[in-house]
Amino acid sequence: MITLSVSSLKPALAGFAKIVSAKATLECLRCVRVDATPESVSITVTDLEMFASVGFPGAQSNTIESFLLPLDRLQSMARRLPANAFLYLEPDKISCDLGSGRVSENIDAPKVEEFPVEPVFEINTVPMPESFSRRFTEAMGCSSTDSTRYILNGIYLDSSSDSTSHYMVGTDGMHLFSANSFTLPLSESMTIPNHKILMWRGLADLPWALAGQTKSESTLARITAGDWTLTMKTIEGNYPNWRQVIPKAEQHRTTVTLPEEHEFAKILNGLPGGESKDKPVDLVVENGSVSVKDPAGGSSVTLAGAKANGTDVTIRVNREYLTKAFAFGLTSIGIIDAISPLHFTCEGRQMVVMPLRVANEIATPAAETPPAPIEPQPTTNQTAPIEPQPERETTMPATNGHTNGAMPQVNGATRSTTLPETEKPSLEVAIEKLDAFKVTFRETLAGLTELTSLLKQSVRDQKAGEKEVHQVRQTLRSLQSVRI
Repeated sequence: MITLSVSSLKPALAGFAKIVSAKATLECLRCVRVDATPESVSITVTDLEMFASVGFPGAQSNTIESFLLPLDRLQSMARRLPANAFLYLEPDKISCDLGSGRVSENIDAPKVEEFPVEPVFEINTVPMPESFSRRFTEAMGCSSTDSTRYILNGIYLDSSSDSTSHYMVGTDGMHLFSANSFTLPLSESMTIPNHKILMWRGLADLPWALAGQTKSESTLARITAGDWTLTMKTIEGNYPNWRQVIPKAEQHRTTVTLPEEHEFAKILNGLPGGESKDKPVDLVVENGSVSVKDPAGGSSVTLAGAKANGTDVTIRVNREYLTKAFAFGLTSIGIIDAISPLHFTCEGRQMVVMPLRVANEIATPAAETPPAPIEPQPTTNQTAPIEPQPERETTMPATNGHTNGAMPQVNGATRSTTLPETEKPSLEVAIEKLDAFKVTFRETLAGLTELTSLLKQSVRDQKAGEKEVHQVRQTLRSLQSVRI
């Protein structure tokens, strides 16, 4: 029997809910695996892509065993109990004390052998700086959720493109965040999927330790935080060349400096016009002052304490991106012109935001035509797909001056840089199709395992039914032999 305090179990259950889906096809994926020895107790969950395990140092166990329990039944029992209560876990049974006596609930759970096998991780994690988890959360907030651009659905830990500095990067093609000021304990770069448990405050507020492992042509990442251990598959593929979209400091014609303490994010949230499609807002730099303006209604608010140097400019951006940069504490803004990316920076962190259309353009049919979509040019052997973005917005262009052979050309009120598309080699297309087949095969195999279990249960039920019928026949024969 395992004894767990409800106060230690409830936070863990909140984290488990970020991984376990109530709609999972396999019953074992809707369960937690309890592992117990007299010295330690841990609970593990998985969605096949990530394994999350949490230890309970204060738990007591008088046995050595592993078993499964449905997460929803565990949640239901813990929800009804006060924090100072205790739960008693056994195979197929959950019990609790209510003061007047012990209440037990019998549970029909799958066998522990049906739970997926956790990958073996042989490398110890290395502690990261205290700010690492916070920066990771910020980068994840800028990553993509578009399933057609899967390589962007994660945080790129870049340990190879610059020998002097390591970076984490998150982008959705419209804005990009990167941070350094740390050394990654990785032999090669990897992309960690933006799983929602990594955004959970229960982990984000803890110091992290990190490790990566490449074995048998598969790459795994492991994060430890407090009593939590997360082991996950990385996203395979080549991340786009994110460095080429970073504007150079010498290109900035206007520089805005923000105070360290401000409430500009609240000002933006209160400005009218946030319900429109692109949530546009004008950032206006004029005569050394900085203000934000609602382009539809004309409402304008001066950002007190913000100072500007250089050319006056009005640039229109999505207010969500601007709010995010303010909330991240990025205090310097570099602006090239009204149609080039904004460059936010502060102490090893930076964020690049693509503007919307030119703020002061004349409303003519030609001016309403949005610029052509632009993608970062992939590095050697990188084949991230180039895809169109939402109307009236552009993806991040290369802004390396004359390094690419030509400056962007002005055409009326808009400007765009067209980079040649790179077709994927047939070998990489074949590899991607093979990866997709592997996922489908795993799901099929899991389904066959469940089907086998159901068939075995059906055979057992049939045998039990035949036995009952045989007993009834024996009883009838004995009754027929009775003479009165």
